[in-house]
Amino acid sequence: MIHTIISGLVLLLILGAALGLRGKRRVISYLANNSLIVNITPKGRATAVADAAFTSRYLICKRGAQVYSIAIAGQGDTPYGVVPDMTPTTDTDLSYPLPVNILGLNEDTERMIASGAVALDNMLTTDASGQVRAVPSASGTYWIVGKAKSAAVAAGDQVEVVPCFPYQFTH
Repeated sequence: MIHTIISGLVLLLILGAALGLRGKRRVISYLANNSLIVNITPKGRATAVADAAFTSRYLICKRGAQVYSIAIAGQGDTPYGVVPDMTPTTDTDLSYPLPVNILGLNEDTERMIASGAVALDNMLTTDASGQVRAVPSASGTYWIVGKAKSAAVAAGDQVEVVPCFPYQFTH
């Protein structure tokens, strides 16, 4: 008789523990799902995979074909960030995540590659192949990405830039 009562109590304890954990599992999975949905970008630095290979550093990128990918920006493209690295030559499937410094969110100056001569304090805009140039005097609409903190003499030179949130400028 006493064994039956003890067995019944143990069974009730196990059943109560199982029901109690079931509710906690729901809470834990709810918290885990929320942590996966809300990704943040600390200090304006993110990672993304490239849509196509490129072999130069410090190029301006735009959003790629996928949510998590980037492509090198051209003249007139909406700029997204600066890629301080390049795709590895051994990565043929483009699965290697690259660092991206998002324009306007990064608290540091950025290196960028000039497509020609740039004077100190020039406002810079995107040019072909992810490079930057001084805003031309010709009429048009340009994406401003920052202000030159150093000068560049020729195409391919690095220029230090005080970046800003990209905005369109028309003159």
